[in-house]
Amino acid sequence: MFIKSLKRLTILASILSLFILASCAQKTQVKPEGEKAKGPSVMEQVKAAGFEIVDYDYVKAKVGNGLRKFNQVVIIDARPERKYDSGHIPSAINIPDTKFDKFYPQLEELKVTKDTELVVYCGGFNCIKSYNDAKYLRDKGFKNIKVYLAGDPDWSQKNFMEISFDYAKSLLSKGVLFVDARPDRVYKKGTIPGAINIPDTKFVKDPAPYMSMLPADKNAQIVVFCGGYACVKSHIVAEKLYEMGYKNVLVYAGGEPEWKENGQPILKPGEKAQVSSSEKTASAPSAIKLGADEGTVDKEFFKTLIDERPDNIVIVDVRSPSEFATGHVKGAINIPVDDMYKDCNNVTSKLPKDKYVIFMCASGGRAGEMYFGLKEDCKYPEMNRLFFLDAHVDYSSGKCEIK
Repeated sequence: MFIKSLKRLTILASILSLFILASCAQKTQVKPEGEKAKGPSVMEQVKAAGFEIVDYDYVKAKVGNGLRKFNQVVIIDARPERKYDSGHIPSAINIPDTKFDKFYPQLEELKVTKDTELVVYCGGFNCIKSYNDAKYLRDKGFKNIKVYLAGDPDWSQKNFMEISFDYAKSLLSKGVLFVDARPDRVYKKGTIPGAINIPDTKFVKDPAPYMSMLPADKNAQIVVFCGGYACVKSHIVAEKLYEMGYKNVLVYAGGEPEWKENGQPILKPGEKAQVSSSEKTASAPSAIKLGADEGTVDKEFFKTLIDERPDNIVIVDVRSPSEFATGHVKGAINIPVDDMYKDCNNVTSKLPKDKYVIFMCASGGRAGEMYFGLKEDCKYPEMNRLFFLDAHVDYSSGKCEIK
């Protein structure tokens, strides 16, 4: 009797275990017949392909003072343009894996030889884009390719980032502090409107006279610039600010020359620029709380949707089917961003009608790619219903962690 009872308890325990599900991320599950098991990780694929994986210290040494040295090493960001524009490793160029053929000619224009060292990165250990770029570059004949697999999440926690013109312009319109790192006599001839002057040589020697010009909040955004891509002064000031505890420092490497080339005003200190009111911020529907940037949703708001959400909000995971199968938000549907590049109808025909749609992925890159691709390439007529989560998401623990 005891043995039979024990067997019954064992069977009951086995049955109950089959019904235990994580509320956010479904980890390894029983696959339908014929479906492939979970594939190798990105790291395993990179190693199997024979690419060397490098760490932060290695990349930092290659970046050096932040100036572009394309005859020695090229840092390549494989993420979508908008992720690159809003923050990339200093000196990096952008070759999105999904638009490789369009962006690859940069290397030929820059006269990068096939023996030059290339370091490719993207959105971290779960991001496949750096691996894709590395393969494409190898196919083009490049022989010295390394992968910084920790990528943007790792670098951004340890050092300052560079930004591109469009993002710099958007930050200025929001009142972010701009710092001109050039000498005082150059600054007085003309600068980006509203910028303060903190010359690199004086600041490094004695920061005290400039402290009253800087925000008391060490988390405040600060954009530093100087005389363009060949000017190291902005990087020197940014590095000093970072050492002093300012962790949200950005370098606009294009600086004053690029700003002027793009038709933006260069004013003498004290002159007032006329602010255009042509660009209006879109209002959010009552069901959605917007994030800071176009098309984004607020991260804290999104957290309230993880376990359950109103019937008029649908979460669309844009990662690959294999990634989706190993972990996803409860109730999300899967429409891979790659489908959009094959045919816009592959996506638009699958989007829920008369509902708000929030795209998500693992780092925000592909989600933003889907949003802006639908807007700019597919000319989707109902963009007022579409949004995306620009955040890193960890699916591994059984709980959906938004970072």
